[in-house]
Amino acid sequence: MQLSVLGFGCGAVGGFMVRGDPAEQERTVARAIAAGVNYFDTAVQYGNGESEKNLGRVLQKLKPANVVVGTKVRLPPGEFGRIADAVTISLEASLARLHLDRVDIFHLHNAITETGGGSALSVQQVLGDVVPAFERLRQQGKIRFLGMTAVGDTPALQQVIDAGAFHSAQVVY
Repeated sequence: MQLSVLGFGCGAVGGFMVRGDPAEQERTVARAIAAGVNYFDTAVQYGNGESEKNLGRVLQKLKPANVVVGTKVRLPPGEFGRIADAVTISLEASLARLHLDRVDIFHLHNAITETGGGSALSVQQVLGDVVPAFERLRQQGKIRFLGMTAVGDTPALQQVIDAGAFHSAQVVY
């Protein structure tokens, strides 16, 4: 997969794809694509799905070739007992909002720590539950690549990265 040096963030920072004017969203995305931007990053957490809805609407109208779309799942602690189902339900809802059959990168948006706790997942939960759920979705053709947002404790993140299960990591810079 070839990504542009710069991606188009559709998050709440600035809020453009969450609460911007629809015509201006379309013009801005079209201009970014014309300038060579091909990666669009969103998440259900960005405006409670509004970012995904707006990006989906714009991409459906523009029909650009070769854009890469990444979205995310953040599992609430109440869903930790049924991770596979929660991941699948989240992705299906994201695909519907985005008007897509698949996303290019599906990121885990939870923090990762050695033992988990609160809203953080443990290394074991990530490798034993999240990764298999992501892999099933990949085998079904609903995601191309597995990603994570790489937040949490450094030693835990290193364990997950060393396992080689994820294709990409968004790193705080």
